[in-house]
This record gives sequence, structure tokens and C-alpha cells, in this order.
Amino acid sequence: MLRPSEREGIREAWDIHKKHTLSSSIIDKMVIRDNELAFITQEDGEIPIIENYGYGLYYHDCRYLSGFHIRLMDVPPTQVLSSDERGFISTLIVTNPEMKDCTGTVIAKETLLGIMTTTIPGCIQQSHTIRNFNTFPVTLELNFEFDADFADMFTIRGIVPPTAGKVLPARFDGKKLYLSYEGEDRLRRNTIIAFDPLPTKVEGKICTFELNITSHGLQTINLEISVEEIKPGQEPERPVKTPDERINQIIGSHTAALEYCNNIPTSNNIFNSIMARSLADLNMMRMNLNGDVFHAAGIPWYDTLFGRDSIISALQILPFDAELAKGTLLVNAKFQSNSSDDWRDQEPGKIAHELRRGELANLKLIPQTPYYGTVDATPLFLILLTEYVNWTGDIELVKLLENNVDRALEWIDVHANMEGNGFIYYAVKSPLGIYNHGWKDSPDSISRSDGTLAKQPIAVAEAQGYVYMAKKGLAPLFRRIGRKSDAARLEREAEELKERFNREFWMEDKQFFAQALDADGVCDVISSNPAQCLWTEIIDQRYAKCLVNRIFRDDMFTEWGIRTLSSKEKRYNPLGYHNGTVWPHDNAIITMGLRKYGFIKEMSLLFTGMYEAAREFDDFRLPECFGGLTRSEYGIPVKYPVACSPQAWASGAIPYMLTACLGITPDALNNRLIINRPHLPSWLDNVQFNNVKVGNTLTDLNFRRVEEETLVNVSKRSGDINVLIKY
Repeated sequence: MLRPSEREGIREAWDIHKKHTLSSSIIDKMVIRDNELAFITQEDGEIPIIENYGYGLYYHDCRYLSGFHIRLMDVPPTQVLSSDERGFISTLIVTNPEMKDCTGTVIAKETLLGIMTTTIPGCIQQSHTIRNFNTFPVTLELNFEFDADFADMFTIRGIVPPTAGKVLPARFDGKKLYLSYEGEDRLRRNTIIAFDPLPTKVEGKICTFELNITSHGLQTINLEISVEEIKPGQEPERPVKTPDERINQIIGSHTAALEYCNNIPTSNNIFNSIMARSLADLNMMRMNLNGDVFHAAGIPWYDTLFGRDSIISALQILPFDAELAKGTLLVNAKFQSNSSDDWRDQEPGKIAHELRRGELANLKLIPQTPYYGTVDATPLFLILLTEYVNWTGDIELVKLLENNVDRALEWIDVHANMEGNGFIYYAVKSPLGIYNHGWKDSPDSISRSDGTLAKQPIAVAEAQGYVYMAKKGLAPLFRRIGRKSDAARLEREAEELKERFNREFWMEDKQFFAQALDADGVCDVISSNPAQCLWTEIIDQRYAKCLVNRIFRDDMFTEWGIRTLSSKEKRYNPLGYHNGTVWPHDNAIITMGLRKYGFIKEMSLLFTGMYEAAREFDDFRLPECFGGLTRSEYGIPVKYPVACSPQAWASGAIPYMLTACLGITPDALNNRLIINRPHLPSWLDNVQFNNVKVGNTLTDLNFRRVEEETLVNVSKRSGDINVLIKY
């Protein structure tokens, strides 16, 4: 371990370094991913060696490849096509500018065709094929240059300076190139590059192949890039042991994800493509931790377990894959806190915010081991459990997690109730903790209309709604397992919270709800936070219309979606992370809330805006967030420079909005499926939803738009389930 003075020297050097190397855009990228391994490149398949931003090959929060260049006769090839649409395989097609080959022969432009195919079965497998369309043979030099800085994700993001770990000189053993790192945490990390055929020449990190390609012939170079961690005295740990078996599993999983889409054919082919992209991305974002499967949050910055994100994305796709929700509940239950630790903002009963497993985490230089700085993951955990049971009827899981539920409720009622007034608050204790613990967790995301920032402790509006929804939803489950008095208590506490919330958060002068309460009173900005409270149904009916009318005014609604913060507020910035951007998951939750309160026209308007935004993004992939600029002024959604894409809860937004419009409510414990006031927007005439699973029964539903009405036909059902349709 380093002495404090040595660490201070590293920090000073880092402060100088990051001013020159950290940048602001990963908009144009290709992403393929498998479980804990992610490969992020530019559209041309390369990773810049200088100023590489967030591009790289990642495993356990470490960047195992920070540079990857391809040169043909020392010239970068010309990209003509790139695609990563399947999530586990990418394709790049390139051609040549005019050049001379090794013999001095002039090769006309666009007479060579290069095809690079990359798959990720726990390692990177690449084939590089060059075809010669000239009438004469060519002799070419193809160079690959590699680099690996082994930087921790928190260093790449500019949060924490690097450790004193050492990058070792590159080593070629005659068959493989080794890029290695001796970490301060005593782990050796290796990036191992194997070749078939072997390179003609290796100089440091540059591998050269001499290609002799006949007229209309071709030659292929294969690479395999593996990563491994080695603990002292132990065998190397790799993402997978058998890549060939893993690729078959990946293909099967991808096919299964597309089958979910085949269960929901619609009359709109573009919408079908958006749904296919959403479900394929969610499949790609799956992560397995000791047998429990859940969604990682987002690529590249948040490719790990995040309590809040994993729970919301699982909620969004319950109608399509309820089993994923079970894995999400189990993994979050395992990391539920049993103790207090200010370094990690940890308290008994709290659900974790973020888990990291890189060098900085191993050295305890960051608190994400895991970190518990979240006020909402705990009530959201309870909500997911109730919604999961509504779909599956799996009351046994409630019994299994009963202790976790009780501890979560105790955290809500005791530890989070900092002011003793029944609201849940947060206040950071960790010196490296996050200041804001709601989903808007950037330092400047909670404020007042005069521009001043909220002072802790802070009670954000939506978190109060989450608690209300959790307690209301748990009450009937408690009755099922014989805890009738506790069920009655939860219902009473929920109603008291609702009354208190509508009294304390309502701003009579603005006819809207406050973003938060803080140490000095009311955070009175107009924001999207209270709009999520429609989803939780904590909003008193007498205020609902005022809230809905307000969020659809021009300063909040961009025509693509609802901004996080009104454009009239002092802290508004259309590219501010939480201060004016549009977040798909935020809008999806609001859409479901509009459904619950009967605002069908507004629900349809929001769904339409997000559908039309998705049409404009590459491969129909909604990013984490995008700019809060109006559609009428700019015509296309403006990209946020460093948005995660894919991001799990953004990928779940469109499926969740569709569920809202169909009006589907499951009630597995009472063997019912309720369809309430279904509504298809004008661009969607027909939706066939096959194999809707409630409990152990499957039902096929056909939704058909007839003029302004949406009619439902139950075309098939297996088992004895009551389908109740309300128009």
C-alpha cells in the first residue's frame, strides 16, 4: 500500500493528466457484450490509442484493451459498413484508398475488400478477410497495433486517480502476444492475443502480416483476444473456459429473445424492429452473478449490478420474462445490508446501489464494494416482489424473502425516516459517496427555483411514492402468508403517507408538486420527479389533472418526451445530465402512471413521442438519455455525448409503454387477467400478444384499432383464467 504522500503525488499528476485526456463523446460506437465482458469500439472497429475516452475491452471494471489500430500499408482502411445489431457479433466492411503494395505496384482505390467479423464468447474472436478484385496479385502488409492501460473504470471516468500498479512490457512468446499488468491489489491481469496464422513480424505491440493474395483471391487472419485475472497462488480466472460452447449458448439466448418478439407481432414493421432491438439489448445486458441473472445497468460506464436499474428494467419486461425478475430479486436480496458503514453509506436493511470488482474496489479506495447510496432501491425491491407475484402467483418467493422484506421495511420506517415525519430522506456520509441518492443522482440534480442546490437531508418526491406503492402492494401478500395485522398496518401507513405527501409536497402557488423537501424546506422547481408519482398512485385525484396539464406544457414536453427539468428553471440545460434531458425510462414510468389515472390521450401522446424518437436513433436503440431540445425546432432528437447505449432501463422503455397502452393488469393469485381501457395509438392498428403468462396459464390476445376504439379478442387460452375486459 502507498503512503499518503505518495498517493497525493499520484493525485496531483492525475489532475494534470485528466485535463488533457478525458473527453466528452462516445456517440459513434459499436458494442458487443457477453455477461461480464464488453467490447466497445469506434464505428470503424478501432480503439484510439490516444484519447480513447470510454472505448476498450472491459472485464471486472478493468480496461484490458485501450488501443487497437488496423493499418493496410500504413494506411487506415476506408469504412463502408459497420453493424453490431445482434449484440454478440459485429461486422465491419472496409475498402482501400489508392495505394502502392510492397512491390511498388499501384492499387486503385476500392479494389480490395476487407471483412472483419467479431464475436464475443467470453473472449474476442476476430476474422479479418481481405479479397483482391484486381486482375493481378498483390503483396500487402497488414499491421495490428494493440495497447492496454488496464485502467479502472473509475479512473477512466475521471473520478479517482490511478493506482501504483505497473503496466509490464509487451511480450511475444513466438505464438501469443501478452500485455500484462501487476496491480497494487496483487492481481496480475493479462490480455493475451493469439494469431492464426502467426504474424510475419512482431515489434513491441505491433504485429505485421505479409499477405500474398492472388487475383480474385483472398486471405484470412484470425485473432483471439483473451483476458484473465491471476491471484497469487491460484489458477487464472477467465470469463469462460470453453468459448465454443459459450457461443452456442449466446446464439440460443439471442434466438429466445427474438422469440419474445415473435409473440408480439404488430401491424407496424418499424415498431416491430424497435421492439426487437429493445428485447435483444436487454438480453445482451444480462449478467450472471453466482447463478442469479439480472440486467447490468449500461455500457460502458455502468456495466455491473445497480440495484435501482436492475429492478426497474426487470419491472419493465415482466409480461415478457418474469423469471428475470426472480433472479433480480434474489441477487439484490443477497447484497442487502446487515450492518452500518458510513464509508459505504450503508445501513441495515438497505438494498445496494452499485457493486464494483476492479482494482480500486479490491483496494477499498472506492466505497462501491458494494455502495449503498440509494434511497429508492429498497422500496423498488419491494415493488418488484409484489409485481412479480401479481404475474406469477409465486407466493413461495415471498416466504423465502420474508426476512429481507421485513428488514427493508424497517430501513424505510427507521433509518430513512431521518426527520421523524414519515418521509424517507437521504444524506451522504461517505467522503467518496454520491451527494444525491435518488435516480437523479448527479450533484446538481435537486434544486430550487432560485438555482440553489438542495441541502441534506433530502426527501425526493418519487421515493415517497415508491414507499406508498410498496406498502400497498405488500399488504395482500402479507394476508396470504398469515400476517393479517401487519397487512392492516401497512395499508394504514400507506394511506397516512399519501395524505401527508399531498399536503406537504403540493405547491399551491405553482399548482404542482415539489421536486423534494430538504433541510431548508421545499425544492420548488418544476421537474419530472413528481410525475413518476402517478405510477405509484400516491397523487390525490384532485391534483392529478393539474400535474398532467403542467408536464405537457412546452417547457416540460419536447414532443419526444418529458424533460427532467423545466426549461424555465435556472438550472435548466438541455444537455444537463438530470437538468433538462429526456430519459426514456422516466417517460415510460410516467406513461404507466397516466394509464393508471385514466389520462389515455396523454399516455398515447407520450408513447408516440418516444416511438418516433426511437425511429431516429441508430438501429432503433434508445440511449440512456438524449437532449431536451424541442422536436419542432430541431427535427431529430439531439444525442447526449456520453450516454450509455445500450442502457437496460432505456431498452425496457418501449416494451413498458406498450404494456401501458394495452391496459394489461395481472392478478395471478386470483386467477385473473384484467384489460382496462386498451388504447392503440393511430400508428398501431393491430397487436397480437401471444402467450401472455399469468400464473401457469397462457392466453393469446388480439388488440385491434377500429376508428378511435381499441377492441380486444381472446383468441386462445390454456387453463382456467378469467379475462376481464373493461372498455
